[in-house]
Amino acid sequence: MTGEQREEADIRRPRELYAYHATSSFASDISMSYFGYFAVRLGASFELLAWMQSLNNLLPNTLQHFWGWISDRRAHRVFWIILGSALGGFALWLLSEAQTPEEVLVLLVLYSASLSLVQPTWAALQGDWIPAGRRGRVLSRFHVVGGMAGLVGSLVALWFVYNSGNETADGFRPLFVMAATATALGGLILVRVPYRDPGAIPDEQQTEQARIAHSDAFQGFVRVQMVYTLLMSLIWPLFAVLLIRVIGATNTQLVIFSILGAAAEMAFQPLMGRLVDRVGPLQVMFISRIGFAALPFIYVLWQDLWVYYVLQVVIFGPCFSAFLISTNTLILDLAPSGERAGYFSYYNTRIGITTFIGALAGGYLAGFLDGYLGSTAQAIYWVFLISGTGRLLASLPYLRLTSPRRYPASLRLLDRLAEARRPWRR
Repeated sequence: MTGEQREEADIRRPRELYAYHATSSFASDISMSYFGYFAVRLGASFELLAWMQSLNNLLPNTLQHFWGWISDRRAHRVFWIILGSALGGFALWLLSEAQTPEEVLVLLVLYSASLSLVQPTWAALQGDWIPAGRRGRVLSRFHVVGGMAGLVGSLVALWFVYNSGNETADGFRPLFVMAATATALGGLILVRVPYRDPGAIPDEQQTEQARIAHSDAFQGFVRVQMVYTLLMSLIWPLFAVLLIRVIGATNTQLVIFSILGAAAEMAFQPLMGRLVDRVGPLQVMFISRIGFAALPFIYVLWQDLWVYYVLQVVIFGPCFSAFLISTNTLILDLAPSGERAGYFSYYNTRIGITTFIGALAGGYLAGFLDGYLGSTAQAIYWVFLISGTGRLLASLPYLRLTSPRRYPASLRLLDRLAEARRPWRR
């Protein structure tokens, strides 16, 4: 058996990993996309939506630092995933019974706490089984499997919402019940996964100098991501209001909107995985950042649901796919094998803090502008323009980032742009 064949065997051995990812993606796509819509149907204000989005960003991420540290030192990661899945399922079941936006807020806090257990531990568990040099392709397989399951979840959501004929919050309640069941049971799938020593896949950094280079590259990446996500998150609490109160989308149209994004994301996963393994995560990440920067401007220029449908397929899906694979690949490239959960939790904690601030600021800014301008639509559009301009400017520092890991090829245009920025950087 060749070395590559042995690597492939290591990748495929725990099929339960793929099954868990499929189950959790089903639960996520049948529920998380609809939290905001559910709250808006219950009468949530800009400010309450801002707190919902902010806390949903902050809590799963800030608590990860503790759980990531625990996972790296007590490395049987499966236990923590099962515990978090049970807690998340319970929170989703209670959410299906919520009657006020305030109740939704409280239950989202509980659900967010469950994610803090699961997310860094799951990312680290994947890293334990994926060898370097194949991370882009293997992660794309995970995301394809998850995307297919998520698409099934979205289609199930569409069927339930369409047949309910209910344009109130009640149309979304069955979705949370199904998500609760899938979440609670999904963690149990991993019981059969054998223990994998985090050091079984050796690190590429073999010297102290190399380790420092990896750490410095990671810190630089985190700082750039924090700035971009701060500006990106300004519009997150506003999008449900835009679709429901400005565009006038029905519950069925909201589900279709989510389905198109999920389907496009899944369709582009193999391409993005191969591209990351070919040119590296940083160049793919820059492309995704430019794509996300363009979206707010287009939303403002064309207030049409059909245009938004097209954007889900042409820009959002491919860019989100590129973002997921490139981010996870870069962190796995830079993190020592025994500290993967800690690296993911460190990253997520800082991103959680910045998106907490950004979403809260965006919601309160929209609320202020709504009162000042007397127009919900105009308030949303001004925040969108601020976010889009900030995203565009914040994309440029990605050209300054470097990674100690070398990839076989690159995109010449981005190489030239990066080279042109080096004198300015100095």
